[in-house]
Amino acid sequence: MAALLAAAPDLASAAEAVPCAAPSELTRAGFSLPLLAKSLKEKTPTTILVLNSSASASKKRAGEAGTEVVPRSFPSFIEETLKARYPEGGIKLVTRNEPRHTAVAVAEALPKLLQEVKPALLIWQTGIYDAIYGADAGDFSDAVTLGINEAHAAGADVIMVGPQFSPRTDFAFEVAPYNSTLRWAARSAGVPFFDRYAVMRFWDEDRIFDLDAIRPEPSLYENVHRCIGRLLIQMIGDGVDTKTVGSR
Repeated sequence: MAALLAAAPDLASAAEAVPCAAPSELTRAGFSLPLLAKSLKEKTPTTILVLNSSASASKKRAGEAGTEVVPRSFPSFIEETLKARYPEGGIKLVTRNEPRHTAVAVAEALPKLLQEVKPALLIWQTGIYDAIYGADAGDFSDAVTLGINEAHAAGADVIMVGPQFSPRTDFAFEVAPYNSTLRWAARSAGVPFFDRYAVMRFWDEDRIFDLDAIRPEPSLYENVHRCIGRLLIQMIGDGVDTKTVGSR
């Protein structure tokens, strides 16, 4: 399954010029994804659930001849790459958008959702609305841990994804403390953590993407999500290859 890592740069030839560099310590899995690896190896139908995904419908922009264009978000790039890598694997990606839900609210609804979708991998984005609402850090950490445990009990591996970094809103509410809490909760539970906050901050500081632009380029949203998808594919590949296939 090591070939999965090599597939990451092949998302789309037209996007090869988009720089998706990030420090390696931010993209390594660090922990295995044995349940996903088992499903892929056995070529059974493999569902990936992306929870609290960004609602791309709100990012519509004008296209040619007055048409509306909905930019692709990172789950679509993940699905595209995994389907190409495992054409017989029955890859299916399901997104559930709950953009105003805190980790506590998500954790409460998670058992029912896991029973319905039956994913081999849960990619859970959280933290931004906890920061906006000023949620208690202890409650946030406990909810993340509970959710991870529920996913494992339901037969799913987990990758936690931190909140986004935006220099235009970073002064309005403190995201960094929740990102740090999420990192430690994921590490304590033994699951990979994709530090999207640190990755996007790196991109902004190195001017890879101008995240502070008053009038951002129309392609910015999709290019950022393409890179997030590419880096998450690397993390998935790392987690799949970390250990011998097995069950928790």
